[in-house]
Amino acid sequence: MGLMIAMIIRKYQQKDRKAVEFIQLSTYFLGKPIQDVVDTPDEMSKEIKYYLEQEPESCFVAEDKGKVVGYLLGCLDDKNHEENISSFLGTIALKFFQIPFMKKKDRRLWWSRILMVINAVAGISEDSRFIPPKNSGHIHINLLPEARGKGVGTRLLKTFFIYAKSKGVKKIHANSWGTRLNPNNHFWMKNGFKEYLKLKTTFWKAYYPDEKIFLVCYIKRL
Repeated sequence: MGLMIAMIIRKYQQKDRKAVEFIQLSTYFLGKPIQDVVDTPDEMSKEIKYYLEQEPESCFVAEDKGKVVGYLLGCLDDKNHEENISSFLGTIALKFFQIPFMKKKDRRLWWSRILMVINAVAGISEDSRFIPPKNSGHIHINLLPEARGKGVGTRLLKTFFIYAKSKGVKKIHANSWGTRLNPNNHFWMKNGFKEYLKLKTTFWKAYYPDEKIFLVCYIKRL
């Protein structure tokens, strides 16, 4: 299929926030809606708060006929994003005490995340080996189903690469789930990325106990 003719790539604006959060929630669960597995999906939007509030100038959206159908959230230096990781661990600790009061779906999700962290710290799972490349920026990209396979993601990437290079960034990495259910390594490879690290993750084990799901880090030098 060809490009979406009316589609444009532009800088993120504050008015796009709800659309970006909608896309994130609609693709969170291995490309499917997180609403399928949680009772309070809006909680997940906190995970992109850093980009939209601390570095909105590094974010871009794809707009088709006035509708935002995809986004690329960028961070030019991972050091600026470390607070988000600390925030995630703090949230996990807080959720441990809230679990008894959660609804059933939420309880399942957060308990699985707590177990993931425990297993990683104990060295039982490979998750503890995930260390992203140093001195690198990173990106987070998502598209609605209707915008996939039409070159939208590639256009978002190219626009961001031009922007990042103008800021002196030398390399960019992206993290992605590698699974039989949602294969996407071709997308990264065709856009000049190389596999930097791949490990078997337990992040979604509660939902796919028999499925091998990998956390893959891709890197590209600009």
